[in-house]
Parts: sequence; structure tokens; C-alpha cells
Amino acid sequence: MQLPKSRRRQKLREKRCLYPGCGKIFFGIHISKYCPEHRQDRYRIRKRTKPEDVNIKNQTFKHSYTEVVTMVMNCALEGCNHQFEIKIYPRQYIYPKYCPEHRNEYRRIRHLQTIDREDLIEQMKRESENFELEHVPGKNEVEHTDKEAIGDVA
Repeated sequence: MQLPKSRRRQKLREKRCLYPGCGKIFFGIHISKYCPEHRQDRYRIRKRTKPEDVNIKNQTFKHSYTEVVTMVMNCALEGCNHQFEIKIYPRQYIYPKYCPEHRNEYRRIRHLQTIDREDLIEQMKRESENFELEHVPGKNEVEHTDKEAIGDVA
């Protein structure tokens, strides 16, 4: 099969500029939306998102260590008394805030529900921009067998 060596030239059509308030008529190909003036970079609308605050899910630990040190930290979640080890590296200041059992946002919410702290759940939802959770059972829907098993262990 013979393939053409030159590309097919696109047809220029009369188009209307879609930049708000412009409406000029210009000649462009099928995909053109803006007149030559509004195709310039300075007219581009850029949507920039705010950088996420690192202290929402992590903690900042300022130090002047010159070698790797292992530290024992307490979980920052209310009602959790777990301690966990982290390695402190030189020139690194951001470390996990929660123990490994509560690093997941879903597990933090479940823990706060078991200790009946709905106000902290609402605060966590407001702080987190990408929070998505379909169904979280309320106080009445928590199974009683879990509380009995916890009571038997303690």
C-alpha cells in the first residue's frame, strides 16, 4: 500500500474567539478557540492550588543532629497511648505524627468514633481537602462485641 508523503492541509474556517468579552471573528482550523491575540501566554488562565500544609498529617521536629538517631514518639491522636520509633535523619525535619496503626485517615476516624469524639472528626474533615468516606457508622451502629472483646483483654 502506498502512503502519501505529504500531510493533508487543514482547512481554515471562520471562527469566533471564545475569550470572555472578545468575540472577534478570525480564520482558524477546526480546533482553534481563540484569536491570535488571545492565544498569547499572558491571556492564559492558570488555576493554581494551594500547597498542602505538611503539619496536618505530619509533625515538624527541628534538630541539629549530624547522624541518624532513633527516637520514641507518642501518637498525636487523642485517646491513643501507643509509642512508636522513628529514625531522625540529619537535615530532615518532617516526621510522622501518628503511630503505624493510625497513619491511615480512615483508621483515625474509626478510633475517634470508638471514643465518641465526633467534634474531632469534623475538625479533621475540615483540615483535609481530599477527604472521601462513603459511610461511617455512628455511635449506635458500633458492634457491642468489639467493646466486650476489648474489655476482656484489658
